[in-house]
Amino acid sequence: MVIPYLEQLKNEGEQGRKKITQYTRYGTVVLSIIQGMGISVGLESMTSPGGAAIVMFPGWGFRLMTVLTLTAGTAFIMWLGEQITERGIGNGISLIIFAGIVARMPAAIMNTFRLVSTGEMNIFAIIILGLLMILVIAFIVFVEQGQRRIPVQYAKRVVGRRMYGGQSTHLPLKINTSGVIPPIFASSIIMFPATVAGFITIPWMKSIADAMRPGNLFYELLYVGFIFFFCYFYTAVTFNPVDVADNMKKNGGYIPGIRPGKRTADYIDRVLTRITLGGAIYVSAVCVLPSILISRFNVPFYFGGTALLIVVGVAIDTVAQMESHMLTRHYEGFLKKGGIRGRR
Repeated sequence: MVIPYLEQLKNEGEQGRKKITQYTRYGTVVLSIIQGMGISVGLESMTSPGGAAIVMFPGWGFRLMTVLTLTAGTAFIMWLGEQITERGIGNGISLIIFAGIVARMPAAIMNTFRLVSTGEMNIFAIIILGLLMILVIAFIVFVEQGQRRIPVQYAKRVVGRRMYGGQSTHLPLKINTSGVIPPIFASSIIMFPATVAGFITIPWMKSIADAMRPGNLFYELLYVGFIFFFCYFYTAVTFNPVDVADNMKKNGGYIPGIRPGKRTADYIDRVLTRITLGGAIYVSAVCVLPSILISRFNVPFYFGGTALLIVVGVAIDTVAQMESHMLTRHYEGFLKKGGIRGRR
């Protein structure tokens, strides 16, 4: 959406999408090489508790081997994700991330039971925590499936000697249009100066790095501020009310009580701005939740944040796609009862 050439390729159909996929592969390899070099340098500077260096033979040999290993692993995971997308259900990379997050659940459960057995946590706290987790997941599902439906009416049209009647439909606007992009961007931007300050032995830089650690008030306020900014920024980049209003006008559609054209675009933009505020508050609350649970209630595992948004979002999309596949093939559906929108 930001680069006009890529947007032009996207509108060219299958060949354009193949070209974008090829550029994505090249960009992934380049980023893997850069990050692999940074990780290798970071490992060389690390020491064990006894003071000995972790890397026994530092130098360019170790760095090249680290970069080669991490880049090859990243390329393999990228290929595996593409194969899942082509032959499976849903986005392959999203499912791989989903599996990596869910795989940590058994260890968290065992750690919780260990704390209960040692007396560090009581049964009452575990019950309250379990109920809170269920409520948070239900709240995320509710908001992720929430829509603001703007009614759209299409006028009657005469084609040849036939008159086609107008129809009533709606323009769905998601509450959380930006998805998990805002917390990812926000955490990356906050982590960058803290990471740079960690390599510089200057007192005031070290104090900045300490202030930007998760759990501190300054970090959380900055984190929420960046989430709000990127919620509005990413929504503005990916959704253009002017284009939507123009397409509606070309097809003879209009919003009842709103004049087509600029008035329609302004109305859609005003509604989108209001619901984006609610979406930003929702994303901020979910992302700040882990710090509150860990610092205030001594929860022994990380619950909430970007990981929970990814898990719930991928699960909803996967179930919806499975439902649509089964209904297309004249099956009853994946769920007898449920709130999957594809069945309505």
